[in-house]
Amino acid sequence: MKKPLSNALKTFYGVGDLGFSLMVSVGMYLQTYFLTDIAGFNLAMVALIVTIPSTFDAIFSPVYGAIIDAVKPMKWGKLRSWLIVTPPIVVVLMALQYSKIGPDNVAAIIMIVSAIVARPLFNTPWVANVALIPLLASTPQEKVLLSSRRGFWTNLSRVFFSYIGTPLAIFFGSVTGSPVLGYTILQTLMAMCMWGGYFIHFRMTEGYEELPSKDVPAETTKTAVKKKEKASIGDILRNLFQNPPLIFLMIADYGRYMATFVVSASVAYYFTYVAENMALMPFFMLVTSISAVLGSLATPTLNKKFNTRTTTIISAFAAGAFLVVAKLLGLQTYMFILAFFFGQFFIGVLTSTLVALYSDTIVYGEWKTGQNTAGFIMGLMNLPLKIGSLTRGIVMSVALASIGFVAKMTPTPALKAGLINVLALLPAIGLLFTGAVLLLGFHLTEAKVKEMTEEINARKQGAVD
Repeated sequence: MKKPLSNALKTFYGVGDLGFSLMVSVGMYLQTYFLTDIAGFNLAMVALIVTIPSTFDAIFSPVYGAIIDAVKPMKWGKLRSWLIVTPPIVVVLMALQYSKIGPDNVAAIIMIVSAIVARPLFNTPWVANVALIPLLASTPQEKVLLSSRRGFWTNLSRVFFSYIGTPLAIFFGSVTGSPVLGYTILQTLMAMCMWGGYFIHFRMTEGYEELPSKDVPAETTKTAVKKKEKASIGDILRNLFQNPPLIFLMIADYGRYMATFVVSASVAYYFTYVAENMALMPFFMLVTSISAVLGSLATPTLNKKFNTRTTTIISAFAAGAFLVVAKLLGLQTYMFILAFFFGQFFIGVLTSTLVALYSDTIVYGEWKTGQNTAGFIMGLMNLPLKIGSLTRGIVMSVALASIGFVAKMTPTPALKAGLINVLALLPAIGLLFTGAVLLLGFHLTEAKVKEMTEEINARKQGAVD
């Protein structure tokens, strides 16, 4: 029987995600500005610094979880060990990405290499952290609770960063007399938040994960590790290609990520050319971030009324519908923001429940293949995100070109209508796509997961006997 969830986990599981989100927010919101306006790189060099690590990350993102499953567990456990092993190294590597050491070419190489090395070192503990959810939870409700707490802390980080990000960089730049060093210190502090948050998770989850045995003969230990802990390449691939719910879930998740990325990339255009009031953009970001926090907090209650699959599908369709309403109200700025507020609420729910659905596919994979590859499957959550990040630029370029956008052009009714479609209608299509794929392709219910879990436990008990 699993150890009951502690009150600390029920409340504070996710502070590591808060730290992680603060760390990556520097790159998400400030990297391009830092490279062009603070570090002074030309646009061609900026493209290389940003694109090369991102491409590497997208290609190798499925490997991060496989590493966890394939490597012999360290002394603190198969998953928990990663929360404390690599984060200290990541702090140094992230700081190097926001420094400028030597001439432009040398500085660019340092940034690119440090970014490439940092990606697996911070993505692997991220995967391990998410993979802890099915290990910690004993019921579907506990999975959703932990997923929603993680969503709460992640969304809360966006509220924090909107207030502290740029001001801290400016402050430290002023104090040190070096704008570049201001950003170096900012990124270092945010990375240290990730390190500290994951250490808190490490301590809170003590006693929940089985540790490698020290008291059995070496050969016995090797055999047990091979059978129970380590997964072969064949086991990993079978858990992907013999797992239809996982494949449909990743396809659906891509629609959600594309919606999120298009909104973040296009919101500035709306307030510049449609609302013609950039002062409202911080208000929009604050309101929608708070709405996502509320959605994550409401998730356990909604899940009790329905179930994880149904809640996810309803949330995807509801979020898409509210963004369609936002498209219709696009010229009425405050009504537009209100429609986005409700849409973001359901996106907050969706973000929480999708994690629980991924954990259900772990059960399906083990039931189907006989091998638990939790790290690999939870690591695949990264794949739709990375593909969405890569294709965002293409989607935005095509969308802006299709409406005849030219930088600093005078807003026309046609331009405003086009930008409203980019910000509201395209993400709405992505979210409706997510709901449709889950409705038609993801048929893994909580009842089925419970039956599979009981069968897996019976198999294990039979093997022991």
